[in-house]
Amino acid sequence: MKAIDYVKAIGVALATLVFAMAASFPMVAVYAYLIEPGHDQAFYTEAAQWIAPWSSYILGPITFFALNYLLAKRSPDRNPLLFAAMTILGYLVIDISMLPALGVELSSYLTIGFVFWIAVKLAGALFGAHLGALHAGDSGISDGAT
Repeated sequence: MKAIDYVKAIGVALATLVFAMAASFPMVAVYAYLIEPGHDQAFYTEAAQWIAPWSSYILGPITFFALNYLLAKRSPDRNPLLFAAMTILGYLVIDISMLPALGVELSSYLTIGFVFWIAVKLAGALFGAHLGALHAGDSGISDGAT
């Protein structure tokens, strides 16, 4: 991979993290307005602590799949599986480096659940990269030979 590919992998990781974090706000809003309306702000602040991670659990693998698919399809000369692995590595570095700012102990964060969800995100990234590489030559135009 070229140096720019590593920068792009970090970009995919950051985009996935930002998208999942941003999506947690509407998830909490849906909970507040449709599922459990009428509580005080403290109730919803506490609920956000267990609701927000689900945006990462659900949207993380989907976003990694989609972005790695698109980038593998657009760049057939790049090793798509290595690139996908680098997006997950970048995600891990960014995610873990934010822990001190959030006041979270590393030991409480690194759990079996954490490993499981990283593995699911890795699977999404690798699957997207693999499919993107398979479809890299697809132009959508038939050459008439069937």
